[in-house]
Amino acid sequence: MRPRAQQLGVLGGVFILVAAGCSDPADSQVAGGNSGASGTVNGGASGSSAGKAGGSGAAGSAGTAQAGAGMSSGGSGAGTGGASGTGGNAAGGGGAGGTSQGGAGGANGGASAGVTNAGGASAGGTSAGGASAAGTSGIGGASGSGGGGGVPTGGAAGSQGGVGGDAGGATGGGGAAASYCPATAGTPCNIMPVGDSITEGCCTQPMGGYRIELFSQALTNDKNITFVGTLSNGPGNVDGQPFPPKHEGHGGWKISQIAGVIDSAINSSKPHIVLLKIGTNDINGNDNISNAPTRLANLIDQICEDAPNALLVVSAIIPTTNDGTNNNVRNYNTAIKEKAEAAAASGKHVLWVDNYEAFAENPSYKTAYMADGLHPNSAGHAVLGQSFYDVIESYLPAK
Repeated sequence: MRPRAQQLGVLGGVFILVAAGCSDPADSQVAGGNSGASGTVNGGASGSSAGKAGGSGAAGSAGTAQAGAGMSSGGSGAGTGGASGTGGNAAGGGGAGGTSQGGAGGANGGASAGVTNAGGASAGGTSAGGASAAGTSGIGGASGSGGGGGVPTGGAAGSQGGVGGDAGGATGGGGAAASYCPATAGTPCNIMPVGDSITEGCCTQPMGGYRIELFSQALTNDKNITFVGTLSNGPGNVDGQPFPPKHEGHGGWKISQIAGVIDSAINSSKPHIVLLKIGTNDINGNDNISNAPTRLANLIDQICEDAPNALLVVSAIIPTTNDGTNNNVRNYNTAIKEKAEAAAASGKHVLWVDNYEAFAENPSYKTAYMADGLHPNSAGHAVLGQSFYDVIESYLPAK
């Protein structure tokens, strides 16, 4: 199953470092910044895992891009450095592609001059430079994934400086790097599944829903997780290991009802990651559906305020077996994706996952994945569990 996550902005204003299993999701995309004044940056050291594409920043006034060291293995040759002068490209010493995905090394050309990101080879997809914020010594364009060490730091930002491109996983070598990991290495990551009867695991035996597959994937990949919440159900064991039965899935509930209990649930359970999939009963019940996205946006803010250091994964609700209802479902999903994007753009730790598409990409989903008009069968829950796992895998600590 392919990941369907998009990183919706720089998480909490920090860049991600591959340590204790934390990095950006592989399919993340963000836009780069605007131009700035002159300065110099250094490329990073070599790395080995896959990077992601960032947005291109506009070239600014004169600056010098210095090449970083090449990658340690595989893939194609040199990449291009950041912008130099009034827009020309300086050659980056980009290395060979990474071990995970291959592809071009080096950083992509666009970035503000003076805050250019040369070298620091990215493995897999290239990472685009971004401008530093005006008036500060900002973070340069994103370096590629997989290197150990520091962030390529920009020179003094000009008055035109914009928001930098997001980090493509790990930064290159050379300096200190900020990191975001919701859980601490060596301890289980507390995952709180929040939602309605689908999260509860309705209509399958044993109950446990998508949490069963998510837990199985964690075991297979030696990730250290547990589930938390005020409710409990599920099988006794999964793959020979005791199943953590906690959750916050309330059968029949709507967005407003979840909002009424989430404060106390978070306070008592202390989640590191919250998986939020709610709204099916609002849409299917025709409960003021034009205002449902606003209710969801308020719930996002509430969760982020209750757990500011946690990662919140906002999920599209899945399709029903009724094509007319699905028109409203798609409209709701489009709107709540925008709400999640706005929350992430404001600096909150928010990701989006399109679980509607995870179902709908199978033209036979109504018979293959659904137990009734609204609820998944065991195969459908397995799709959800895999999709959620794909989103959070890089944030999970190893055992």
